[in-house]
Amino acid sequence: MKYKVLFIFMLAVVCSVYATKPLGYVSFALNNYVTAKPFVGFPKVFYSQFHPGLTVSTGFNWVNKPKHSWSQAFKTSIFYHRYIQTAITLYTEFGYRYKTKNWGYTVALGGGYLHMIPGTQQFKQDDNGDWNQVKVPSRPQGMLSLSMGIDRTVGKKNNKMFVRYQNLLQTPFVPGYVPLLPYNVLHLGISIPMVNLKKGGKDAK
Repeated sequence: MKYKVLFIFMLAVVCSVYATKPLGYVSFALNNYVTAKPFVGFPKVFYSQFHPGLTVSTGFNWVNKPKHSWSQAFKTSIFYHRYIQTAITLYTEFGYRYKTKNWGYTVALGGGYLHMIPGTQQFKQDDNGDWNQVKVPSRPQGMLSLSMGIDRTVGKKNNKMFVRYQNLLQTPFVPGYVPLLPYNVLHLGISIPMVNLKKGGKDAK
């Protein structure tokens, strides 16, 4: 129940912020999720496992200076881990970005809601000795996130191509047995200023 409350709270926060703060961009990223210890498992995202995902995000700046900015991002994602789960997330990140002429370097900390859909079937033997499929319910869970990234502005419309490395902790994965499931996540994506999506909009500044 507490994770469902968290999910509702996250939706309420996104809606209230949207009503008061102009959202500056929308971004899309392709992901690869690898179960491994944080940081030391980073190289494995390139060769050991392939668990695909997609992340869509938006956000705004609390502070925006020529050399740095403090931002709030709202993200939703879906990823597939074969035999384990399909997971849907809704979370927010508070981040810092250092800027040069065309490059940006970001670190962000966040958390939110993860909905787990089990990826395997289960069977139970009845009194006649027959095996019957048992429906495994999906489970609401929490998640924590720490991410670091680099981006580059491309073209005259200030679109940004980015690479981001994320540590994601899913909890409680199996209550009483596996309290935390760590993922190392690689994001490859593009961020598009909102002004570029509006009909007749001018180039972003």
